[in-house]
Amino acid sequence: MKILIGSCGGLTGVYLSRNLKRLLGIPNITLLGFDSNSEVVTRFFLDDFFIIPPATEENLFVQDLVKLLNDAKPDVYIPVHSNEVRVISKYAQVLRSQTPTQFLISPYGTYEVLDDKLKAYEELNEMGISTPKYFISASNITNFPVLAKPRRSSGSKGITFCNNQRLAEALEESWNDLVFVELIQGREITVDAFFDAQGRLVTYNQRERLKVLGGAAIVTRNDFSNDVKDYLVKIASRLKIIGPANFQFFIDNEGRTLFTDVNLRFASGGLPLSVESGVNLVKLYVLEALGQPYNPSEFQSDRKKRTMYRYFEELYEIEENNYF
Repeated sequence: MKILIGSCGGLTGVYLSRNLKRLLGIPNITLLGFDSNSEVVTRFFLDDFFIIPPATEENLFVQDLVKLLNDAKPDVYIPVHSNEVRVISKYAQVLRSQTPTQFLISPYGTYEVLDDKLKAYEELNEMGISTPKYFISASNITNFPVLAKPRRSSGSKGITFCNNQRLAEALEESWNDLVFVELIQGREITVDAFFDAQGRLVTYNQRERLKVLGGAAIVTRNDFSNDVKDYLVKIASRLKIIGPANFQFFIDNEGRTLFTDVNLRFASGGLPLSVESGVNLVKLYVLEALGQPYNPSEFQSDRKKRTMYRYFEELYEIEENNYF
């Protein structure tokens, strides 16, 4: 079996490349990966590595990806990065009609709603799911401080702390498509979930983000003290979700459950904790993509209060032309 990992230079790509054979229980897998540049550690853990344009260059990216899928012929392709999955969803029909490779992706209409924080908050509120208070204009802000967030971004990119009207107006003038969101004090929980090809929730794991770096959890602990399964089912019944997704919510100091983000991809930080807890999202992805049967009961969280500590590890490469 051949498996291709997309945009493999980040945390998720490194984790998948180092652990995928073990997670699938199939040692004779050929692991392929691609990224937009060669200076990524992931290439040391792959059988073959390719360079293609970044997903932000849509036409070139899709053109080169189609060629790669037809030349390398992987059985399964796992898109990883937020920009990548959005483009794959947009061109899913092209990729399926022109290549032999299987992959899972949510409908593009779902991305159009959930990738836009304003639209996502409006949609969630209509479902009866609480979100932080938000303001679409600096002139509408009633209480400071707030967070100025780009309507379309991932992780903590572009988020700015704002504690007065003058700064809010300046940010609004210099940035397009901002939404201002109340600053929440409380515990931040991420839910790693998987939905089958019909959009039905298969499994999920909840974990508190205790420490983050660049938006990704590096210390995280399982936490089911406020089980949000019913919320996940409600969201998926209105907005079809296929494959991996992660949901972020806060339990604030007043006891409110406030949903802040829904990302239609593997979580970049805490995925290993969920897998270690029994929610093997990676194996589920491959089985579902290939249409192979599985028992959902074998992929449920053990709900143990398990903590994951993520740390850096070094790898060195010496080029032939040394400085002597």
